[in-house]
Amino acid sequence: MTVRINLSDLIAKKAVFNKLIEEKVVHVAQKITTDVHRNVVIGSPVDTGTFRGAWTVETPQKPFENGKVENTTAYGPYLVHGHSKQAPDGWIDNAIEAATRLGGK
Repeated sequence: MTVRINLSDLIAKKAVFNKLIEEKVVHVAQKITTDVHRNVVIGSPVDTGTFRGAWTVETPQKPFENGKVENTTAYGPYLVHGHSKQAPDGWIDNAIEAATRLGGK
């Protein structure tokens, strides 16, 4: 007895599968970007709250597009590099690591 599996239906639906994969890639990238944003906001040192409130986020809209988490305060680079007892050097790396540890799940 011979068992044959006809995969022609799968091949015909290749475009559908590609679209689903692209949507999943975008979803995971958006999740990771928003998780990084949440983590840096929570981890930000606070004096007046200006630095914590200045974080912005842009999530990717297409597959393999980069997201962006940004803080444009003039003193931001000092705080990012550990010039605060509330947030030692490496806190940004820790925020990113926590968001990517499980691949955005």
